[in-house]
Amino acid sequence: ATSARGAAYLERPARVIHHGIDTDGFAPPADRAALRASLGLPPDQVLVGCYGRIRAQKGTGDFVQAMLALLPSRPGVTALVMGRATEKHRAYLADLKAQVAGAGLSQRILFPPEVPVDRMAAWYGALDLYVAPQRWEGFGLTPLEAMSCGVPVVATRVGAFEELVRDGVTGSLVPPEDQPAMQAAVARWLDDDAARQAAGQAARAHVAANHAIETEARALVEVYRGLLS
Repeated sequence: ATSARGAAYLERPARVIHHGIDTDGFAPPADRAALRASLGLPPDQVLVGCYGRIRAQKGTGDFVQAMLALLPSRPGVTALVMGRATEKHRAYLADLKAQVAGAGLSQRILFPPEVPVDRMAAWYGALDLYVAPQRWEGFGLTPLEAMSCGVPVVATRVGAFEELVRDGVTGSLVPPEDQPAMQAAVARWLDDDAARQAAGQAARAHVAANHAIETEARALVEVYRGLLS
């Protein structure tokens, strides 16, 4: 099983092997200011992002609502929402953009176009904080990708997130669809530069030590060797 939560659904004992990621490909940028300039992002803002498919299940609207509440009192913060909205969810995305425009925050809550997977590491590396607001998730790789790039994560307690994010160390865990909890957790990291930077360093170290793709591969090979013997 890929998570303890997933293993709990099985009717027999299971070994848990978390998905891993390419920690070399997803790594902190050497020069974050230069990276932001290359992406057309503001160099002197605190950037908070939410990436992935745009739909209610993924909590995109929950993230936007949190930003609508937090950004008016934080002029030094800019939010990014990036991902794909399929035909079924385009009206949902249009409504989110309309809410942002109605609040006068179209220059502070940005919706950059989706980029190919091989360019995502740059968009994580440009951030100061990542939010994974999913209402439901099978596993969820985005927190690992963000943390591997040295970015702390606020994540909901769904999928494998409770097994990936060290609450209070590499970020925060909150209940899904809980706006007060999400806003409080995000505000904590946005408002404390030193804590955010320390959590980012801890996040990178945690992923490198526990969630590299090589770690997953070794564990899977061990399982197959055990079966063959």
